Amino acid sequence: MKLDLNFDLKDLNGQVIENANVGKLIANTLISETKGDALKYWDWANKLYSGKTLDIDLSDAEVLKNFIKQHEGFTVLLKAQILPLFK
Repeated sequence: MKLDLNFDLKDLNGQVIENANVGKLIANTLISETKGDALKYWDWANKLYSGKTLDIDLSDAEVLKNFIKQHEGFTVLLKAQILPLFK
């Protein structure tokens, strides 16, 4: 599965939120974690921060999707713009 998170987060009016690149937001959160697969998270974070597309299998896609869904630091605004990409 190819997952491209290199886009800017938008507000409720559909306007781009300045300095809110989704890939970079996820990358920064991945590297701040204290649990999970450190090497996998590190690899994903580097790719996302660089604006690259993730090429992950269905199992890893589920891991990342659950990470995003369950992370308490992510707002509904962010989750709602990312989760549909996993379908």
